[in-house]
Amino acid sequence: MARIAITGVCGLIGGIVHADLSASSHSLVGIDRPTDERLARGRNVDDPNAPSRLDHACDISQSSVEDLAEMFDGCQYIIHLAADADPSNWQMSMLEINIGGTWKVIEAAKKASCKRIIIASSGLTQVGLEGRVEPLIGVEHGVSIDSPYGMTKIIGEVLGRSAAKVLEVICVRIGTVIPDDDEHKRRGGRLMATAFLQEDVRRFFRACITSSIDGYLLTAAQSNSPTRFIDLEPGLSILNWNPVEWD
Repeated sequence: MARIAITGVCGLIGGIVHADLSASSHSLVGIDRPTDERLARGRNVDDPNAPSRLDHACDISQSSVEDLAEMFDGCQYIIHLAADADPSNWQMSMLEINIGGTWKVIEAAKKASCKRIIIASSGLTQVGLEGRVEPLIGVEHGVSIDSPYGMTKIIGEVLGRSAAKVLEVICVRIGTVIPDDDEHKRRGGRLMATAFLQEDVRRFFRACITSSIDGYLLTAAQSNSPTRFIDLEPGLSILNWNPVEWD
């Protein structure tokens, strides 16, 4: 079994991934902000189990590369989920966390001699292509953003590609994950089209740990919604994962 560090472990996706990998007997290292800071920011406030996943309480953007490398000691894999995910945030904190924090995590992974890093990106890197590219928007169609958040995620992908000279890197443009899967269908629209059901979150990140890759992989990860407009290749083929059948 592998030793895996997860940043943003107290968030919704972090909790889903942590529970699944823990059930597979992997050794996990959970990293996130101190609980009071996370709650003050309104992040995953209804999850009473979140504090139990936290091994290292820190703001990665304010931590040193050396401190993060210590936390990563002995880890083969890093799942980097920590981010400021508010598309309306135009403050410097967005850059500090999503760009500076990602750079520090990558450098720490190198310093700790980790094997692979999985970096969470976003479908908002291509939001400007929606309705312009049909039938499916693929990674080959480039990027088009409407927020600083999308910009920071593009830069994170570039940092990941550069790091692939030293590490194996998967950058994943994550779909929409919400606490209640059924709400995707109830509300429809873009929420349904970009749905990333919790079982598919488990399947995808499990594949990120168990599958072989050659250097760098950029892919989207979502569920197979009947209204999906994002191409899930090359991740489906390279990682050999399959979304659940959509009811």
